[in-house]
Amino acid sequence: MREALALALASALGIVPLAIPEDSCQVEDVSLTWGFKESFRSYVSGSIARGSWEVSGDVGYETPHFTFRGGKGYVTADRAEGSAEFVGGIVFSGHEGILETSLQNPELVVTGTRVATLVVDVTGDTMEEVSVNRQDVHFATVTWARNDENVIASEGVWSVDDAQVLLTQEGSDAFGTYPAGEVMDPMSFRLEVAPGCFDDGGIWWVPAGAAAVAVGASALALAIQRGRRSRGQERP
Repeated sequence: MREALALALASALGIVPLAIPEDSCQVEDVSLTWGFKESFRSYVSGSIARGSWEVSGDVGYETPHFTFRGGKGYVTADRAEGSAEFVGGIVFSGHEGILETSLQNPELVVTGTRVATLVVDVTGDTMEEVSVNRQDVHFATVTWARNDENVIASEGVWSVDDAQVLLTQEGSDAFGTYPAGEVMDPMSFRLEVAPGCFDDGGIWWVPAGAAAVAVGASALALAIQRGRRSRGQERP
């Protein structure tokens, strides 16, 4: 009854509730850090472009990273699908207004095991003086290795450090300046959900010492089993 009333109120206010798939975990807290591209920031703030950048909403800046906090979203228990979306963005400007590009409402969409897409709204004028106004641009592909992530299932914490970020063709067309496949600055993020909601991910997250003991015990059990079989075959 309460859920029905909440949905009715949200509809009356024009609020669209976040659709969370079944068997998934609602994000209770999320933080993300990304430098965008250090060389581009240096160019914008340097003596040639004489520009700057401004941030708004859930996006802040703490040298040398843009910070994203206060977003909402969900992620499946196996962390192969999910979304964390933020309000606000970044505006780069320079060359006395000739360059002015806005990246707004970033969303990190997890599309598979250890892969995600950064989606943003892009508006403004590029360095090539091309006017752009595009929504939901699949701006960059974000990938990471198993060793780059850490899952503490008992605490509902999933973190990834220094994921690789590559500009997509769509991102290149909207932003200009760089070709598709350009390596951007690495990205790190941390998601918190209800404790126990995440799968533990199997034995890979077990500390190395415990894993070695487990492997040794398995090998010993196998040797004993083979020895028993061998002795059984020698019997008449």
